[in-house]
This record gives sequence, structure tokens and C-alpha cells, in this order.
Amino acid sequence: MFTGRAQSKRRALAILNDLVLPDPWNSRELVDQIAERRGRPITVTAVPPAVMNDSDNATEDKVCGLWVNTDDHDYLLYSAEAPALTADLTICHELGHMLFAHELSTKKAPDALTPPPFDLDGLTEWLPDLDPDAVRALLGRSSFSARREFEAEYLATLMMDRARGGRTDSRRHRMMSTFLGEFPA
Repeated sequence: MFTGRAQSKRRALAILNDLVLPDPWNSRELVDQIAERRGRPITVTAVPPAVMNDSDNATEDKVCGLWVNTDDHDYLLYSAEAPALTADLTICHELGHMLFAHELSTKKAPDALTPPPFDLDGLTEWLPDLDPDAVRALLGRSSFSARREFEAEYLATLMMDRARGGRTDSRRHRMMSTFLGEFPA
């Protein structure tokens, strides 16, 4: 784990309180709001799960969502097979990375020994406007530090909780939703 969880939680709450979540809930409206805030378009695309996963390495963690960050555009991908709740949570998770400005600290050169679990050139089939040479960062859920992953997931959970009317962190409800496939009553 990492130190500073309380600070990360406070930052997540401050970010959340600065958002106006759509009512009724609509993740695409939230994407539009964040795109406007960032001053750049965000393209959200549902792709076959195999696009983001290395099918030759089935034992590795699977990437649930992916944020591709270029100089003037953000691309957010999620599994086309995900149930609506999971898709929304994945979208919120990747938006969480954007809102925490995680791209500012991911510009180091990739580790040649650890290739990403997706094929950048293959992504261009699903994102025809994407110039692979212009990509600043490929931010998949499995590629972040524990702190960054915690921050994005915590903020996503808070967003989804608030979207369903809750005012607190209800990870228990989130876990139930994961297993039941919908928000519990």
C-alpha cells in the first residue's frame, strides 16, 4: 500500500464537490462537462475486450479501461461487453485519472521489458483519428502506481455513489453492485 491515503481521499472529495453530476445520471454528460473543463475533446468508445488485452498472456491482469492522452485530445475506451454499471464505473475511473491530472506524472519512457497489455497500432482501428506517434500517454488501469489507482478508483466510487443519491463512500454498496450487476435498492 502507500502512505497518504487520507490526503488522497480529501483531494477526491474536493474534486467531487467541484463537479455537477448529471441528474438523472448520464456518464456521457459528465464526460462532456470534463471535456469542457479540460478544453479538449474526450472521445468515449466501447471496444471488444480483446483490443485492450494481450490475448497471448491470459494470466496477466486484464485492462478494464484505457485512457489515451494526446496533445489535444483524450480517448477513453472501455469493454463493449461490460454491463452498464461497470461501463459507467470504468468511465468514471478513467475520468478520475484526468481529474487528478495523473498524465502529468506518466511521461517516463515505457519499460521495454514490460510491454503494455494492448496494441497501440490495433487501437487505431477503433480510433481512426488517433495518431500513434502523437500519443503522450497510454493510461490503462493496470499500469498505475497504487496511489494513482486508489485515487481514480476512490473518486469513481464516490461519483457513482453520489449519482445514486448517496453522500458518503459506500464501498459495500459498490461491491454488492459488482456482484448483482446493478445498484442495490
